[in-house]
Amino acid sequence: MLTVQTSSLNSQQLLDRTDVLAVVDFDAAPGHRPTDPRRIITPLDTSAALREVWVSNAGEVTTGRSGDILYAQSPDETVGTLILADNGEDLETLAYQAYSQLLTWLDQHEHRQLWRVWNYFSRINTGEGDSERYRRFSLGRQRALRESSLPDRALPPATAIGCAADQVFLMFIAGSEPGKPIENPRQISAYRYPRQYGPASPSFARAAKVGPANTEGTLIVSGTASIVGHETQHEGDWQRQLEETFRNLTSLTRLAGTAAAPSSLRVYARPSVPVDEVTARIRQEWGANTPIIPLYGEICRRDLLLEIEGVWPLATAKVERHAATAGGTAIRT
Repeated sequence: MLTVQTSSLNSQQLLDRTDVLAVVDFDAAPGHRPTDPRRIITPLDTSAALREVWVSNAGEVTTGRSGDILYAQSPDETVGTLILADNGEDLETLAYQAYSQLLTWLDQHEHRQLWRVWNYFSRINTGEGDSERYRRFSLGRQRALRESSLPDRALPPATAIGCAADQVFLMFIAGSEPGKPIENPRQISAYRYPRQYGPASPSFARAAKVGPANTEGTLIVSGTASIVGHETQHEGDWQRQLEETFRNLTSLTRLAGTAAAPSSLRVYARPSVPVDEVTARIRQEWGANTPIIPLYGEICRRDLLLEIEGVWPLATAKVERHAATAGGTAIRT
């Protein structure tokens, strides 16, 4: 079963472990891509000396490369990246190329069910109207997904954030069993957004239960923000946007059947947002031990200041609220 930890150990110490599928570092200027597929450098800046560690207890981990895809896999899961240089090409074209390559490759492997995707690319809010780069990205992604015959009801959770690096960066997780998508009753499904958000609706699920057959599995939640229905709430007020985001996350996790605290969180914030205050408020909500990696980037909507994504255990333990002191840096789902 796949689990995620946060750690302050250096990457090489973590990669020496035989159960590690991926060590995810964060660097706004990532430089050369590591040759070890298990070492992933996400092109975002962070204020914390922490990294994510994706671990599998399913057996031997092997690695490989296919075109622009680097991957590591256990008998139950695959974690990988696909990176394309962004030299000014139309982003619809780049997104289509990236997703077509990924979906074609997955279709040839045992782990062909897409469980989770992270999308990072530069200047996400640049361009007016339908020329905005995020809308162009959504067009290319949707076209590739539709050519793969993946129905909307099977779309994976996803995140799209603007970075400074000139690349289209995808990190993905896949398995042999399909995920079970979950939609938030407080929100319209992203793939059903009205035309005002662009010619192609964003193609992702709000969350999904994933894992091997006959296991409880894990709840993976997409980037979640201050949106009710399809409309942004509390424009210009990060504190109220954060509270609305909490309500959305609570709605999702309750529907999924877990009252547990999150096992791991990424918080994305625009540079104007005080991430230390955001982190403190999150730990009031879910407990002082909640592992959080704060990241700086552009949110996909210009009127959003922050969003939160994470992993939740599918358990019924009560959420620890207003807890005291954190203990430890490695948290297992």
